[in-house]
Amino acid sequence: MIEAIQIPLKEYEAMKEAISLLKDNVLLTKMNRLIELMYEEKYGLYLGNQTTDLTQITLNNNWPTDKSVWDNV
Repeated sequence: MIEAIQIPLKEYEAMKEAISLLKDNVLLTKMNRLIELMYEEKYGLYLGNQTTDLTQITLNNNWPTDKSVWDNV
């Protein structure tokens, strides 16, 4: 016995289009690059193959450098 489900034709066509887009490696590569550029622009971080400690750089750039009364305690 074969099990079958029924879905509307419009939904089936949309699923076929989504599958074909996901199979397109060139599109995915471009989308990944676009996301990296947007992230870099927003947060000032580079996500490429750089593996240095981004946490330290982020803390140094965003942590307040002004001296406070607590620095002399």
